[in-house]
Amino acid sequence: MRITYIGHSGFAAEWEDIVCLFDFAEGELPRIEADRRLFVFVSHVHSDHFSPEIFHSFDGVARKTFILSDDIPADTEREKGLTVLRMGPDRRRVLNGGAAGAVSVSTLGSTDCGVAWVVSYAGRTIYHAGDLHWWAWPGDTPAEEREMKNEFFAQIAKLKGLKLDAAFLPLDPRLKGNFWMGFDALMRTAHIARAFPMHMWGKYEITDTLAGMDVSEPYRERIARIEAPGQVFEL
Repeated sequence: MRITYIGHSGFAAEWEDIVCLFDFAEGELPRIEADRRLFVFVSHVHSDHFSPEIFHSFDGVARKTFILSDDIPADTEREKGLTVLRMGPDRRRVLNGGAAGAVSVSTLGSTDCGVAWVVSYAGRTIYHAGDLHWWAWPGDTPAEEREMKNEFFAQIAKLKGLKLDAAFLPLDPRLKGNFWMGFDALMRTAHIARAFPMHMWGKYEITDTLAGMDVSEPYRERIARIEAPGQVFEL
């Protein structure tokens, strides 16, 4: 499997015959061969995760399916002639895949908008958090802190013990001293072979900050060091 970091929270995950594209809203797309099946996932409506341009970006790919969170309003003109599916939280769909069989798509709820994705194909499982995160903002009241923590852990409990070959997880510097908590919680909940930080707002050095903290000792070697858009990782 090949993982390409596109920008912000955008990633492409490639198998031999299918490509899954997540939250492409900026950056340069990797080349997608016309004979591959393409699945375009959008976790929610926020403009740093969703651009309407996605519907016109893959005209050369015949077999493509757009799988959107159901908080993204339908636009019959924009989506005319395209296969567009919408999914809310706690749903599962099985879709036509490639030579290895079907693609399984499951969702979790979010602590912000939309959904998080769990996608399995050909013996590999990947997770894209979208904006499902422990948004522990400095200045939150104790009641807000408790509510957020409870909502976050209720969702990630659904991943407990799950084996994930790749996980795309927020590591947001805007949370100041709390930036690491959601990432750390996911690493201790699921069995994640390779974790890809995202939602870093270009502050890629935050990965090294986490890796230098004692709390990351059990998993720091499994954190991908993202340094710039276009970076490719082979799994």
